Amino acid sequence: MALKAPVAQMVMIRAVAWLFILTFLYIRVRAEPNCGQHPNKVPRSSPFDFVIPESRLVGGIESDPHSWPWVVQLTYRGVHKCGGVLIDEQFVLTAAHCFSKNRIPLMYRVHVGAHRSGGGRIHFIRNISIHSLFNVVWPSSYDVALLRIFPPVKLNGSTTVQSICLPSFSTVTHQMCVAAGWGMTKEQGRRSDVLREIHVPVVPFTQCNNMAHYAGRIHFPSMFCAGYSEGLIDSCQGDSGGPLMCTNMGRWEVQGLVSWGIGCGRRGKPGVYSKVHAALPWIQSEMQRLQA
Repeated sequence: MALKAPVAQMVMIRAVAWLFILTFLYIRVRAEPNCGQHPNKVPRSSPFDFVIPESRLVGGIESDPHSWPWVVQLTYRGVHKCGGVLIDEQFVLTAAHCFSKNRIPLMYRVHVGAHRSGGGRIHFIRNISIHSLFNVVWPSSYDVALLRIFPPVKLNGSTTVQSICLPSFSTVTHQMCVAAGWGMTKEQGRRSDVLREIHVPVVPFTQCNNMAHYAGRIHFPSMFCAGYSEGLIDSCQGDSGGPLMCTNMGRWEVQGLVSWGIGCGRRGKPGVYSKVHAALPWIQSEMQRLQA
């Protein structure tokens, strides 16, 4: 039976509206045309196609210098505090819990283009914005902070400093992704002096939240897990706020931010990451507000 004219017209209007919204979101997420690209880190043809050598076990391996040109270091009074990721020339994403004790921008610095801890170019922080739902709907929910830095980073033509893309869709189960930071190389160990990386798969939510893993502690709308049930490969203290980077259509996107976990590399306790895709509306509105 054919739809009546007003009904058919309404369906068409809604379809066009959704198409416009999706197109706008895709363009908005890829606002920075050169984001997520670097000649030394060309993504493989398949997001599931990674080789994990045994040398990556327990704390990962040292990254090639400047191979992750969007990873930044956050220091507090000259001491390493957290990791972060550059999403355009003025803005950095990191974890909200990095500012649980002090939110005074003057006390922090952002190091861009660094390989050794404390290296790179130093930028000041103009604004610290904490997600409005951080710790509100669930413990550690929406653990996301947006930093506006100055002076702006010069991205054109640089091979040591680039921005990463924001995610165009949510996480893909079992996709292999990369986390990088200057955190501890093992539980109760020493913090790394150089940028290190691990390659870990996104864990299905039902698996991560079952009784053998986090037993209902994971807030699905704002968190996800990445790692291995048997442990060994994981992010650790000091990696907080650093990016979990995944590939999409030949570009690197920041899908997660290191948030929390129980221990480091423990069996049944993969790393828990803030879901950046869930925070996109807030990120975009804050960027517009701070630049107004």
